[in-house]
Parts: sequence; C-alpha cells; structure tokens
Amino acid sequence: MSDAKGGFTAIVTYAAVLARAAAYGIRAANTKRAVERLKSRFDDRGASAKYMSDAMTVLEVDEPTTTAYMEVSTLTEAMSANVGTIVSAADTLSTVAQGLADETQAQHGRMADANRTHHVQMAAKEFIKPK
Repeated sequence: MSDAKGGFTAIVTYAAVLARAAAYGIRAANTKRAVERLKSRFDDRGASAKYMSDAMTVLEVDEPTTTAYMEVSTLTEAMSANVGTIVSAADTLSTVAQGLADETQAQHGRMADANRTHHVQMAAKEFIKPK
C-alpha cells in the first residue's frame, strides 16, 4: 500500500470489517428480542389454557374438554421452556457478537492507526508482487 489508493482500500476494508461486526451485533440483539417476545407469548398462552382448564373443572365441563385444555397448557409450558433455552443462547450470541465488534475494533483500529502514523517507507510494488 505505497500509494494513496492502496491506503484508501485499507481504510475501506477496515470500515467494512467494523460495519460487519456491528451489523452482526445488531442482528444478534434483534434475534434475542424476537425470541424473548416468542417466549412471552408461549407463557401467556400456557397460562390462559391452564386458567380455562381450571375453570372448566370447577364448572364441571366434560372431562375430555378439560383434559384437552390441560394438555395444551402442559405442551405450551414445555415449548416455553424450550424457547427459554433459545433466549439464553441468543443472549450468549449477543454477548459474543458485541465482543467480536469490540475485538475487531481493538485489533484493526490499532493496525489502522499504525498504518496512518507510521514513518517507514513502503516497499516498491515490484518487490511485493507474487511471482
């Protein structure tokens, strides 16, 4: 990168790497929020089905109907627990993504600063071309 164009390419590449790392972090956070909403919906549906089953038992509704609502409640609670595991994984993903962005900034930022401020003459292109 002995010319101005090469320096510009390095800056653009560095900016692209940082932008991708930041975008990954944003997508991870969005995924986490979406999964948390899904868990909340499963929790609400499960509570509603349990309430209906309990109410039907008190009102002496036929057993197959009451049992069906209880099964829906049980299955929904199990699905909510599974989504809870996904929420935990999404939280980890979000944390790792932020760490990726920070590490990328730290590593590439240091190199970009060194490239901008160095006082070493760069090699002529003839010496660095692959043979």
